[in-house]
Amino acid sequence: MDRLVDTNLSATSFAADAQDRILPTRARTVIIGGGIIGASAAYHLAAAGDSDVLLLDRHILGSGTTWHAAGLTAALWATPVLTDLAGYGVQTYERLQANSGIDVSFTQSGSLLLARTPGRMDEIRYTAALARQKGVPVEFLSPAEVVQCWPLASNERLLGGLLHPMDGYLNPGLAAVALAKLAYEQGVTIREDVEVTGFRQLDGAVVGVHTSLGDVECERVLLAAGLWTRDLAALAGASVPLYAAEHVHVRTAPIDGAVPSLPVLRDLDGYFYIRPESGRLLVGAFEPEGISRSVGQIDPGGFARFPPAWDHFAPVRKLAEQRVPVLRDSTYERFLNAPESFTPDANFCLGETAEVANLYIAAGFNSQGIIFGPGAGRAVAEWIITGAPTFDVSSVDVQRFARQQSNRRYLHARTVEGLGRLYAMHWPHLQPVTARNVRRSPLHDRVAQGNACFGETTGWERANWFAPAGAEPRYEYSYGRQNWFDVVGEEHRAVRESVGLFDLSSFTKIEVAGPDALAVLQQSCTANIDLAIGRVRYTLVLNSAGGIELDGTVVRLDEHRFWVITAAAAQHKTLGMLRRLSQGRAVGVFDATAGYATIGVMGPRSRELMSRISPADWSNEAQPYTHAREVEIADGYAWALRIGFVGELGYELYPPADQAVNVYDALLAAGADLGVRRAGYLALDSLRSEKGYRHLGHDIGPADDPYEAGLGFAVSTKKPDRFIGRDALEKRAEQPRERRAVYVALRDPEGLFVHDESILLDGEIVGRLTSGSYGYTLGRACGIGFVRAEVLADGEFTVDCGGIEYTAEVSATPFYDPTNIRLKS
Repeated sequence: MDRLVDTNLSATSFAADAQDRILPTRARTVIIGGGIIGASAAYHLAAAGDSDVLLLDRHILGSGTTWHAAGLTAALWATPVLTDLAGYGVQTYERLQANSGIDVSFTQSGSLLLARTPGRMDEIRYTAALARQKGVPVEFLSPAEVVQCWPLASNERLLGGLLHPMDGYLNPGLAAVALAKLAYEQGVTIREDVEVTGFRQLDGAVVGVHTSLGDVECERVLLAAGLWTRDLAALAGASVPLYAAEHVHVRTAPIDGAVPSLPVLRDLDGYFYIRPESGRLLVGAFEPEGISRSVGQIDPGGFARFPPAWDHFAPVRKLAEQRVPVLRDSTYERFLNAPESFTPDANFCLGETAEVANLYIAAGFNSQGIIFGPGAGRAVAEWIITGAPTFDVSSVDVQRFARQQSNRRYLHARTVEGLGRLYAMHWPHLQPVTARNVRRSPLHDRVAQGNACFGETTGWERANWFAPAGAEPRYEYSYGRQNWFDVVGEEHRAVRESVGLFDLSSFTKIEVAGPDALAVLQQSCTANIDLAIGRVRYTLVLNSAGGIELDGTVVRLDEHRFWVITAAAAQHKTLGMLRRLSQGRAVGVFDATAGYATIGVMGPRSRELMSRISPADWSNEAQPYTHAREVEIADGYAWALRIGFVGELGYELYPPADQAVNVYDALLAAGADLGVRRAGYLALDSLRSEKGYRHLGHDIGPADDPYEAGLGFAVSTKKPDRFIGRDALEKRAEQPRERRAVYVALRDPEGLFVHDESILLDGEIVGRLTSGSYGYTLGRACGIGFVRAEVLADGEFTVDCGGIEYTAEVSATPFYDPTNIRLKS
């Protein structure tokens, strides 16, 4: 078989031991999968002193996905968190040969990112701004300089490029073997040709694995089995949404000028990359429409591959030949077509599963396993050892997905698009086009009648904005003001000045009921949940290290009955966490999300609108802020919570799903003369940014301290119950915080926030934006960020927005209604 790398090191004791047919009966940690990820995790566990590890591979090390990788490395990625993980990979590869004694052929020739379109140039400018923030060197190149750097390339229809001098490439299979060898030398046991057939569980936790060579008792399991991870996790009852697709790279015959010093050429607008290999050029594709493959179509025997698909590759080949004309006259020696695994959002899966305790995942790397292998392996090892993530895992947490997203039909459709998402334009607010209309609220059709432009979150279809009558509700993407900018402003102003209606039915609604319900919630929540019936309280849920896993509201419906309401993307995590804490107790945990709609009625005239469709008393005295009650409304009943996420008087209504349309229609009809207007999630984001409300997954996450995040008010140190994470908070109570949350607004009304912009004080980077939007009431972009704790307000603040520095106002209090008068009156 034509393998890219021979991982046969049978002359070494390391390889000989790996072939041993005897398994230990017990290991503290079992890692399933001996590719780059599993080998990295094993090494980092052992290097941290936790070497009682058994690393298993169904075949031989590196024979899954790793063997056919192109071996690209990168020091900079799309976000600060991913950049940290990728950059650690480069640092590891720089010293891997010296540390392991194995020649991994690491060539640090750099990479060159090209732009054919103005939109891509905008994206490159934001990439360069992130590089500045993270201290990663980059250099802009003109079209003429691109050719000087890459003499085989043409600069035809090229606007420019960005040189990344720290990037490069290596032999992927030998890199995995080198990490495995380092793990072995630290005491890790490695066994090849061992198939895992199932898991043993006790009280909701994994305690052993069943294999083709017998059972192994353990305390924890890490699944790093690439495209096989979904089905292995399913054996344990856990959901991991990843799916395979054909992934292609071809290699030419020898070409003059294909020298090792050529940077990796990434032409994202052409959907390809090119790197030198042994005097040839290797051309890889991330085509817009991939070919999905189920595991049943993949050879389980190791070193799996598919037949060449030259017709499918032809459009990318044509674009590559335009950029590198020498390819037109070259012959191709090899067409490698092999399976890679992809996730619904093109980020990988890391961490403990929601359904099964001590079952960890490190898989679904979307063809970027070599880039992230060392960093992800270290991160998951630290997570396993400490019991909590040590970095902001929000964007890669395996629990961020809904269980529905593990459905194979859904994944087959989404993966067609998923492969190409890596090289597609990464527009702000970009929406997927495949696997849509899967999860719809009870109000979906009514919302659609309002000319809604829908976006997708964890499979939910949600109205992001409403197009004017006669206009098509679709995005026109750009890094500037997109086509929805003005209409979202109108939605925003309706909420500030009259009343807006939001379909918020995707909110997670978990019911916790039974004699032990209060005890479970007091253990999980930072706030005191021993509330009077009909009260609502905002709370956090922490991990054992004191980081923020969840935020949301808890409603006490009765003595032993509560609702826990969190964000749509937190449904899987919220349900899993509460079910885990409820085991063995007199309490039931039910997912009520689909049973109730959620209608946001927000704005200064919301009280007047409610009084028109409900006989209840809607005065401030009858229902103060943070109170809940069940009321007659329209032709039915609903729970009404006086809370909101926009900073105005308002109510969240929770009618049963079968009554939702009736209530929504009644609100629209009764509010016509009040100026009632449908509003979407872009307006919601704009409103909450002005008010300074935190967004889970952006402003707060599992590595964030509640006090640094400005959420200490949600932590009760007086309640007698010991909530999870309290010990960690108390241990660092006397320690100075390293950073603090601030509110940021540009002074220039033309500036816009995209994501992760640097905050500078007198020209020095002192922090970054974590979220932001355009504040239509303020008339300028605004958001939330973190700066170093010692930073004072003296001096001139600026924000780097894609290479343009705008002067900014930085405040310790929100810019809109800082004393909450509008909420409470």
